[in-house]
Amino acid sequence: MSNGPVSGNGIEFTIPSGKTAFWTVTTQAAWQQFAQLQDSAGTVIFTASGASPDGHSPTQIGSGSFTAADPGGNYRLSIGTDGGAQWSSVVWDMLSLSLDSTTVSASYTFISEDGADQDYNDTCVSLTWFEQIG
Repeated sequence: MSNGPVSGNGIEFTIPSGKTAFWTVTTQAAWQQFAQLQDSAGTVIFTASGASPDGHSPTQIGSGSFTAADPGGNYRLSIGTDGGAQWSSVVWDMLSLSLDSTTVSASYTFISEDGADQDYNDTCVSLTWFEQIG
């Protein structure tokens, strides 16, 4: 069962320190969407914003990678509209992929709802990392 819905104003979760995490933000919305990840010190890791050119087709508005450096692995994701002027409603969950008893990869997915239609398909933020290198 997923977490939420919760306010997009600062969802707290962990990424193990030292892991290289890959992120992508997509939208299919007419309103300007906004997503920002910060570590526990408030340092901005990434910000993505934008809208679908036609207001409804899936559009990538940001992607990249970072090495998790927060000592406690604590991060905070905000998802909203208009640069954070309004916070969206968000459902989210973590997925771990394992082979036998070894976790090989982990990821978080966050899906937002920015208005009244409750379709939860306005912004998707995905973060993924390998548990082992090599």
